[in-house]
Amino acid sequence: MDALLEIFFLPPMAIARVGSAELPVEAYQWSDDRSAHGGSQTIVRPAPTFEVLDDGSLRAYLPDTIHFKDGDGRIRPVAPFFELWGRFQSATDGTECERPLTTASLRDLGADRRDLLIRITATNQKSARRAQTPACGFTAQCTVAGDDYAVHDLAASSRHTPGEAPLVLDAAPIHIGRLQLIRPVEDTVTIDGNAIDLSVVRARFTPPPGSVYGPATAITGPASPVPPGVWDAPQSDYGDVFTIVDPANRILSDKTAYSNDYAWGTGRYEDPQPQDGYDGADVGTFRAWGTVDDTSDAVLEAIFNWHGQRFHAMARIFTGPPDFSPDRRPFFSVADDLADRDLPPPPVTAATEAETIAEIVDLFRRAFEAVSQFNVDGARFRGLFENRLTLAGGSSQQPPGLPAVDGRSMTAEDVPYVDRLPALVAPQPPSINSNAVANDRLPYSSAARFVHAQLMDEAVLIDFLKRRPDHVRQLIRPPIGSFAQLPVQPAPEPNPAFRDPRIGRDMMHDMRMPPYMRDANYAPLSLTRRQYGTLMALLDQLEALQAGGSR
Repeated sequence: MDALLEIFFLPPMAIARVGSAELPVEAYQWSDDRSAHGGSQTIVRPAPTFEVLDDGSLRAYLPDTIHFKDGDGRIRPVAPFFELWGRFQSATDGTECERPLTTASLRDLGADRRDLLIRITATNQKSARRAQTPACGFTAQCTVAGDDYAVHDLAASSRHTPGEAPLVLDAAPIHIGRLQLIRPVEDTVTIDGNAIDLSVVRARFTPPPGSVYGPATAITGPASPVPPGVWDAPQSDYGDVFTIVDPANRILSDKTAYSNDYAWGTGRYEDPQPQDGYDGADVGTFRAWGTVDDTSDAVLEAIFNWHGQRFHAMARIFTGPPDFSPDRRPFFSVADDLADRDLPPPPVTAATEAETIAEIVDLFRRAFEAVSQFNVDGARFRGLFENRLTLAGGSSQQPPGLPAVDGRSMTAEDVPYVDRLPALVAPQPPSINSNAVANDRLPYSSAARFVHAQLMDEAVLIDFLKRRPDHVRQLIRPPIGSFAQLPVQPAPEPNPAFRDPRIGRDMMHDMRMPPYMRDANYAPLSLTRRQYGTLMALLDQLEALQAGGSR
């Protein structure tokens, strides 16, 4: 009998997306549009999909259509499945292999599903983080036996904190999702060339509808009068009045630090970064309306007892908003963040050049996909307005040789960074506002899409990188440096290879790519360190080949 060495979930991490429809979105995957007019852009194609039947078993099929909404307009949730796998060691030759835990493999181990427990702990700590008390967070936990195939609702409430009122009462919980183990069927089906074993140990997390909850006082309120990029507004100039929380969802306590007196900027509470927005922040006294949503971060666990040993597996689930443009990828993802943490930039040599080029071509295609849904004009206005506030505070200077951070940014006066933009968006005199032209209200947005569309073609992109490597080097915003790169005391001027968050100029917006976009800390966004290092290494490799007369 093979020995079980460890168990683990696949995937180890997943993103669930809220939606009020009963049926989840069908499975899909990214693909290239190879049609005559597709331009190799990213599209979504149906993938093998599971339907959970009434008895908890699965029906596998390949959908003809992907439904992101129901016929009545309700958004379908994204409800991920998790498979439990094991790493086994052969009893004959000692080799190791990884395979899913199935009914048959459990039987071979002399075990069954009753030896397995699945536990999920889901929590929302946004308001607790702001109010600095656990009484304002809420958590749900559910433990399910391995042979229990019912749907289990996750009802969350606030933990008991001596001397403090809980935000979410046990008697009126917030429902933050559902957990269901899948009934095994000893059968294998082939869908779209994929052999799918229906006896694998699987669990499914279904996210909540995406509701907002509040105290009894969260009845009506004005929309924020703050225009994009502006922080201070006339306190008497309010927008339309709207319903804050539906009456059925006014179930939270109005006696907690968050729902009763939290207000950013008063000095009583810190302003944690990355910021968690809260309703009421930009209206009147900035006092919070005490509202929360039903999203959560969750830990899924498997506990398996076998031969006196206790095996443990964990997976992470992040519940977020719907993806309203699923065929448009961000230019870096969670996977890129993890690679940036764990993997150094790969060396670019003649042997790895083709692989690196493919990675950079995909990066530029994702940049086009991001900019194709991005209002560059609006982001430019906001970024330059924030720069104005920073400069007015005297916390930053403008060293020579860097892009402009005022109204000259991304105009003909922003030399030598501006290249084709003056011809594409003319006339654009120095100003933080876009000067719209006939039939083009967003000139910067249109120009950005036009330029990036051309760089999706591999031949055009590589030719550009080979002809103008120095221009590319100065046009790409460097990432925030690692701790090893940052000096003990910040340098007087920015380092061209990386940014230091203690240097004011490094935290200001300019036209370097990606222009005017912000990260979770409101700082100018950049590529990851690994992406940046890979692109710079490819430029060096292409230059060396050019100098040697190759290619």
